Amino acid sequence: MSSNDFDAIGSINIGPGTIDPREFQADADAVELDYYIAVLVLEATSDAANHKPWYEESFVLLKAESEEEATEKAAEHGKQQETSYQNENHELITWKLKKIIEVKPVEDATFDDGTELYSRFFRNYEAYSGFEPLTEEDL
Repeated sequence: MSSNDFDAIGSINIGPGTIDPREFQADADAVELDYYIAVLVLEATSDAANHKPWYEESFVLLKAESEEEATEKAAEHGKQQETSYQNENHELITWKLKKIIEVKPVEDATFDDGTELYSRFFRNYEAYSGFEPLTEEDL
């Protein structure tokens, strides 16, 4: 059997063109990526004498093969957010990644209306409300 015979047998005639089923075979080396959410805390410091640190809690969506890879990507993302600049008072402000709080898989990656992306449980609401000013007014 010549290679032309194999090509003719392996193709499907659909009229003016052909489709080779070998082009549609799944790549055996392809790895499915999952969604993860990373919780990062960044800290802003300053050379100003009366400066109090400012913190940003950031929730980042990542695609990775594993939790370990997602953690590495979270660290890379946090490092990319690091910056320094002069504010309007000519004080140096520096943002740095302080901590990766958590990296965990997104349980429901359908991303429909109302899909929960992240949750965590805690017992001490007073401690939480101590750092979360938006808790001052309850529903």
